[in-house]
Amino acid sequence: MTVRPAVRPAVRMTTVAEAANVSQSVVSKVLNERPGVSAEVRRRVLDAVRTTGYQWRPRGPRHGSVEVVFGCAGSAVNAPLIRGLSTVLRPLGYALTVSHSEGDTGWLDALLARRPSGVVLVLSPVPRVVTERLAQARIPVVVLDTIGDAPSGMNAIGATQWRGGTMAARHLTGLGHERIALVSGPMELTCCRARFGGYLAALRDAGIHPDRALIRAVAFQTEPARRAAHALLDVWHPPTAFVTGNDLQGLGVIEACAERGLHVPGDVSVVGFDDIDAAGSAAPALTTVRQPFEDMAAETVRVLGAVTGEPDRAPIRLDMSVDLVIRKSTGPARRG
Repeated sequence: MTVRPAVRPAVRMTTVAEAANVSQSVVSKVLNERPGVSAEVRRRVLDAVRTTGYQWRPRGPRHGSVEVVFGCAGSAVNAPLIRGLSTVLRPLGYALTVSHSEGDTGWLDALLARRPSGVVLVLSPVPRVVTERLAQARIPVVVLDTIGDAPSGMNAIGATQWRGGTMAARHLTGLGHERIALVSGPMELTCCRARFGGYLAALRDAGIHPDRALIRAVAFQTEPARRAAHALLDVWHPPTAFVTGNDLQGLGVIEACAERGLHVPGDVSVVGFDDIDAAGSAAPALTTVRQPFEDMAAETVRVLGAVTGEPDRAPIRLDMSVDLVIRKSTGPARRG
């Protein structure tokens, strides 16, 4: 007679929850690396996973692909976002598909026909029809929000835009600048209003009364910023420094200074925003506020995994911290 060894029953998540004295939802949060769990509780859960022998596999896309939809095909931020998405998805064995909205929703039917495992939207604004149809299809969606205008009911990964505006202006006040111009993007965008608020706060903290004559809002492009810089440098008491809405605008300001025979940073200092690839290779290399695009993209993939299979859960919204990258385009204010 053959005696068969007893089959050990599979350990369930409820067993881990009981061992750690937490709920199943907390165990799920820890295993899927979601926020909202203290370090001490996270340690207890991971200890319980080890002691119980619970076998867990990270969630990932179910059909082998994630589709990213860009609203602007030529945006300079697309490249680092694609790098960040690819870096995380490739080791997991999932393909990345790239689409462009081209200002309409014609791409949506094709996307729904492909039925990707997850969708990343780099759109501003996100049309209501897109939100509704993706929800009806129960496809996990995250807005990779570089503008700050993601709908309130959607998962979104963004950046600390107000802090970025503060850091840029505070860097210049710390160098002794008092006439600090702002060349912003369109003020109807949430990110521009937030950066403007940070700029004003930094000036007021330094005891500087903001001068409305030194503020311009133009398109996020080099040429409009170049023209705005010329206009600002023509005022009776011109600025000695510029905070700009993105790096392309910063490069436009540097170009305007060169056309006037002004040295950057000897005569004028310039701070950009984003830290696109061209910022570091500019002449002079552009001081800028770095949005962590690759990290934001990687976090987007993790959020997609966390919400997969839970279409009715509360949206996850994270703002990742920006940093100041000091290069060669800023220096002490010129006196006299």
